[in-house]
Amino acid sequence: MDVTIIGGGFAGTAAAINLARANRSVCMVDEGRPRNRFSEHAHGILGMDSVNPTELLKKGHTEFESFGGTIVRDRAKKLTRAHDKWSVALGSGNVIESPHVLVATGITDVLPDVPGLSALWGTRVFHCPYCHGFEVNGTNLAVIGGENPGFTFHISKLLTKWARTVTFFPNGLELPANENAVFESLGVAIVDEPVLEVGPVESDRVVVRTTGHQFVFESCFTGPRFEPNDELLREAGCNVVDGWVHTQRGLTSQPGLWAAGNVVSSPDQVSQAAGTGAAIGRAIDQALFLEKLS
Repeated sequence: MDVTIIGGGFAGTAAAINLARANRSVCMVDEGRPRNRFSEHAHGILGMDSVNPTELLKKGHTEFESFGGTIVRDRAKKLTRAHDKWSVALGSGNVIESPHVLVATGITDVLPDVPGLSALWGTRVFHCPYCHGFEVNGTNLAVIGGENPGFTFHISKLLTKWARTVTFFPNGLELPANENAVFESLGVAIVDEPVLEVGPVESDRVVVRTTGHQFVFESCFTGPRFEPNDELLREAGCNVVDGWVHTQRGLTSQPGLWAAGNVVSSPDQVSQAAGTGAAIGRAIDQALFLEKLS
């Protein structure tokens, strides 16, 4: 095997397709838990706006297999290196060996601990204005705090570009004086009451219940805590900078070990992740070619 790719999301699949088309033997290990599996639509993808991300990913997997690639439905549990090869130990007990490994295991969005929030995640509760802002043009939005202060403050301000009104529920977050002044200048309303519950109402609205009131909005945003699924990379000894595994053009500090997508870059949307994955796939092919020459 030339390359093992861990993670079958958009970054991993794009890399896999490019490598398979370069006549490399590629095995993609996919657990089937992409970050956007909760979303019904993906946006900002040239010529395919509002496409279902799960269906799009299935097509990508089919394309990869059509070019000779292999998909293993399993979980990668450990990475070890010996004699210029990486060994990928799987949950099934099997082991895959290859000189190069690409880790594209994505990220986990840790939501505020508010009952009902996770049930609406991806359908009526969102986090990215650039992914879903256009769809909420001219509507009344709620933003609920709780896990990621800086990001939550930022999207609360940014969403005023699209929304008719934005109501911010700090939900335990302390709003700095400078942020409070900006909120006021942008017309962001602040309801400083603990949020007890978020739930669906009517066919397409959201109700936010606090200790003293009940509010209805067209949709809701929140700032999750971003936790990269980078355990394999850290255990393999990769350098970490500011809490993230450090890469240079996709290559980690370990020889032959690469990373792409949300596992090393939280803002990557579908189009960004796919583009980065494709570029890193080509970089891996070049590295293999140069190794053969030398």
